[in-house]
Amino acid sequence: MGEQLTDLKPQKVFEFFGELTRIPRGSGNERAVSDYLVEFASKRGLLAYQDEFNNVTILKPATTGMEDAETVIMQAHMDMVCVADDDVKIDFAKDPIEAYVDGDYVRAKGTSLGADDGIGIALILAVLDSEDISHPMIEAVFTTDEEVGLGGANGYDVSRLKGKRFINIDSEEENHLVIGCAGGIRCDVSSKCKNQKVEGNIYEITINSLTGGHSGTEINKGSANANVLMGRLFDLLMKNAEFSIGTFSGGTKENAICTSASATVVVKKKQSKPFEKCIKSFAESMKSEYRKTDPDLNVKCKDKGKGKLEVMSTKDMSKFVALLNLLPNGVAKMSQISEMVETSSNIGIVTAKPKNYNICVSLRSNKNDSLDWMISRVEMLANAYNVQFAGRCRYSAWESDEVSDFARSAQQLYRKMFDRDIDIITIHAGLECAVFSKKIKGLDAISIGPDMWDVHTTGEKLSISSTEREWKYLLELLKL
Repeated sequence: MGEQLTDLKPQKVFEFFGELTRIPRGSGNERAVSDYLVEFASKRGLLAYQDEFNNVTILKPATTGMEDAETVIMQAHMDMVCVADDDVKIDFAKDPIEAYVDGDYVRAKGTSLGADDGIGIALILAVLDSEDISHPMIEAVFTTDEEVGLGGANGYDVSRLKGKRFINIDSEEENHLVIGCAGGIRCDVSSKCKNQKVEGNIYEITINSLTGGHSGTEINKGSANANVLMGRLFDLLMKNAEFSIGTFSGGTKENAICTSASATVVVKKKQSKPFEKCIKSFAESMKSEYRKTDPDLNVKCKDKGKGKLEVMSTKDMSKFVALLNLLPNGVAKMSQISEMVETSSNIGIVTAKPKNYNICVSLRSNKNDSLDWMISRVEMLANAYNVQFAGRCRYSAWESDEVSDFARSAQQLYRKMFDRDIDIITIHAGLECAVFSKKIKGLDAISIGPDMWDVHTTGEKLSISSTEREWKYLLELLKL
């Protein structure tokens, strides 16, 4: 038997992380892990609060000699992005994550790992569990629905909190000390459709095995988006064959680059040959275009035989295909002061049936003004095509113009401990620091975390050695 999580160091951190992998905690399904945290506190005699959003707050008094030190808020989120390989059967609502050790990494078998942000929770729990670690008064805040719009943080009542020093443990690169992040919003572009029945050859088109990734931190890699590729294919097909769209399904997470999409279509008589030829040509072209970023890209077309299929009208289909091709996707603007993405968009989830369709676009920007501009672009496009527009789950950017004394001290501490630099940066992803900084006047916040890669994908992996360093670093941060 290979090395187990409980064999790893820091032992308590990985023990708690292992327990978390066995608790289903996809966004919107956090009740079990929320109850786990409350029970954790109860067993240790710690005061805990659980609110209507399933957020949990655990208080731990200062240790001897640290009573006069400044209270520290430590924060992480409970939910994870649940994705699985096409050939993996798993019910994320009830099945555990199968984590395993692979050299210096912890990975999961065929699914996302949930180190984002399970390892953040585990690090905090290890501090709360300890009896020999020196620390000030700790207010540990665990939030829900971070991955789908920061819902838990937005609903969190900060009136109980006393601390002004805030350590978020939700970053993904050890050598980065984060002091700013992007704001974001989910935009739904939708419409009802007139439906009709069309007779012909029925086909199922599938685009899958794309690389995917986090729609914020990895949007600059240029990976293919299956929803966008399907839109391109539809546009090409409309110019070469008569066909109609019955159903479309692409993407499962709004904040993940879409890795697979499928559609059921019907092709008019005598149009099958040009239809199939067009798809074959498109597949070859896309494999060449994305050979570096998406080497496993696959386009399949399955002939389901002759029959009648309920489809959306030609007029509605034209609008739908136009929107798939015109809605913004990818990097919209780079930062003027760094090589970081400032503004971007991601067509995360698309669903279509004969009577309606919905296209969800996730927008991000590190500047609130630029986010407003992107929202206007999407809304204007929806208005131009006379379809519905709705924005939801908006959260502000965490705009930080100055480096605080706490952040500077944290940077110096890391350099002293490990004899290497840690860069103070802003990131192109949402962090709950933005919400808490807006709610708590004078909050001095930083975000840290161990090295992890390919979060929100089945390739997600967590560095064991980096986690051990981050644990040692966190313990010293609490003494600053």
